[in-house]
Amino acid sequence: MKKTAVKFFQILAVFSLLFLAACSGSAIDSSTKDDSKESEGDSKDPVKLGFILSLTGNFASMGTPVKEGIELYFEENPEIDGRNVELIFEDDAGDPQAALRKYEQLTLNQEVNIVGGGTVGSIALALRDKVNSDKKVPFINVVGSTDIMSWEKKSDYVWRTSFSAWQYASISGKFTAEGVGRNAVIIASDYVAGHEIVTDFIPGFEEGGGKVSDIVWAPLGTSDFSSYLTQIDNAKPEAVFMFIPGADGSRFIKQYQEFGLQDKYTLVEGGSLLNAPFNIKAVGNAVVGGKMITNYYPELENEVNEKFVKAYQAKFNKIPDNYVVNGYDTGKLISQVVKEAGSLDGEKLVSVLKKGLTIDSPRGPIEMDPVTHTLIQNMYVIEGKETNGEITFELIKTYENIEMPKENVGYKKY
Repeated sequence: MKKTAVKFFQILAVFSLLFLAACSGSAIDSSTKDDSKESEGDSKDPVKLGFILSLTGNFASMGTPVKEGIELYFEENPEIDGRNVELIFEDDAGDPQAALRKYEQLTLNQEVNIVGGGTVGSIALALRDKVNSDKKVPFINVVGSTDIMSWEKKSDYVWRTSFSAWQYASISGKFTAEGVGRNAVIIASDYVAGHEIVTDFIPGFEEGGGKVSDIVWAPLGTSDFSSYLTQIDNAKPEAVFMFIPGADGSRFIKQYQEFGLQDKYTLVEGGSLLNAPFNIKAVGNAVVGGKMITNYYPELENEVNEKFVKAYQAKFNKIPDNYVVNGYDTGKLISQVVKEAGSLDGEKLVSVLKKGLTIDSPRGPIEMDPVTHTLIQNMYVIEGKETNGEITFELIKTYENIEMPKENVGYKKY
């Protein structure tokens, strides 16, 4: 009996050891397998997206609609490849230093997978330098249009979903020479973006046979444009090209009409008014007959835009603008990149962006240029119309698939 009991316990001990070994081996295998899955991007951890936008201050009229576009897209598409999407919004209040602090919070504390932001060029450049130094997470520049983001300041980790100054201004110059007149006066806001737009406008205009008879610089915050309007009238141009964003632009166009210039010299506007619908309301019928160059307007006739406009109006009870589309397309781009990468690893996400991606956008077909990191997109020339007391826009001309030059074109700077 004793021998039998001893033998039984010996056998039991052997089985116990084998069981523990099997369990231990299984745990090790499971852990190894999980690590492998995580490294391959098969984990279904949520996608954490951090956005640094100007939601208060002078640039809130730009940052807020970007946020709305992002929210709309992810409300319609709450998952990416089976992963839940977590959106985190931070307000930089238009301050580059605040934006950098928000970036640290998002990447270190929140551990986001992708950062978006750059409501204005100075913030986009500040974030670009930090992102390029860290090389942790890709950065989607949602507005900043400065050309050097595609040239001297290009980074593998920085990609633009809006447009460049060159895309807007070069097409404005080309169209003005082709479709309006070859003698033009330019009036632009006297700050970095204004000078960049003028620098890019003039070569396109001159290549079409145009000649700039005068350049008028208006300080930011100008309320009385009378002296500048007199200067324009004295030059007697065929066309007037303006780049005066925001409320300044609305004031200029109203005064342009009041001075009787609306019917004398065709006004070509760089599209900044369309970026904020309230500016159109402020201008009223002063915009009638004027030409605008833009990469988006709500009346665009395509199936994606029709659905987009209806969805945005249903959610926010207003008409979408260019900034809303920037946010919406940012969501689309991120979704496609994560799906194709099958991972949340920064290098793998960047490797997908480098391939170049095509997206069906409300603005028409767009493609990410793997060389300039800026979208290849259509530019539209539209004309202001008044129908039954309402201001609408009629498509005059489409310039298709406008892409940045691969290198700095080295224009004379103005």
